[in-house]
Amino acid sequence: MREMDDKKAKRELILDAAVRVFSRRGYHEARMEEIALEAGIGKGTIYEYFDSKLTLFQEVLGRSRDIYYNSLAIENENSLSLREKIRLVFLSHIRFCQENKELTRVVFWDTEIMDEELKAWSYEKRKEKERMLSEVIEKAMEAGEIRGINPYALTLVITGALGALWLPIVLEEWSGDAESLAGELTDIIFEGIKG
Repeated sequence: MREMDDKKAKRELILDAAVRVFSRRGYHEARMEEIALEAGIGKGTIYEYFDSKLTLFQEVLGRSRDIYYNSLAIENENSLSLREKIRLVFLSHIRFCQENKELTRVVFWDTEIMDEELKAWSYEKRKEKERMLSEVIEKAMEAGEIRGINPYALTLVITGALGALWLPIVLEEWSGDAESLAGELTDIIFEGIKG
């Protein structure tokens, strides 16, 4: 049992170091030696856990995206209005980006490296979250919270705004107040820009 815990801890140590190195250097420039040094282990130890840099990167990306998508969970917030649910999605996304800059860079930046399996997994995760958000919007329409609109179109507007936020937060060090920004973005969605 102790050996399994040690192996799991070492694997996590490698993954955490890989996130930092991939975030700083990108996939192509990152070297396994640098990841090993960052983790405080020998390069050969990495290969006991991961067959290649690509395999390690795929694991980092998959784990990072799981953490990200789990941070956006709103399906259990049934008592909240649509406006509040959308505000929570923005708030969760902004906080994730602010608090996990290295993970955010990995999740949103180096995606051209993904193989077909990882692309398919990532695409399905995104579609699953889009379906969930569209269903939340449809329920709000049925309840009379909002006027009849195309739920998928609104989903795309929201996910587009989410996708645009990571860059100024992570690469430009934009550090606005998450609560205020989430509120402003929600107001724009619900009130529009008409004066």
